[in-house]
Amino acid sequence: MTFQVQTMLGNTALITGTDIAGNTGKTQVSTTQWEELKQRQNFSSATADYDKAVEDFFAPLVEAGEKIKEAAAGKLQDPAEYVVFDEGTEGVKAQAKQIVQLNKDSMILRFIEEGNTDRLVWIDETTLGILAA
Repeated sequence: MTFQVQTMLGNTALITGTDIAGNTGKTQVSTTQWEELKQRQNFSSATADYDKAVEDFFAPLVEAGEKIKEAAAGKLQDPAEYVVFDEGTEGVKAQAKQIVQLNKDSMILRFIEEGNTDRLVWIDETTLGILAA
């Protein structure tokens, strides 16, 4: 089971290969949806890296600000004078789940990228199908 993907112009790719039954073929698929999804994932990852870098950069300033706040507050109450029942929590903004339904071409590209080609079968020499799980 070997499949190769050759990128072509016009947001397409040529898939060639041999399936689990030994059948060979080649077909052209659209890469538009799959490339868009990968770009979104890359952007999300880069955004998270950026946010982490900003947080790390400002961490010393935040720490110094908290020391100033403590110093300005004056003498702290002795912990023996009170009991904490609940430390409390700060709100976390909810984020809706995002699900994208993949089209057949994107599923084929995903299986090949992940090395999970056991479910890809040639229907004929130019039609690639996907077996149900």
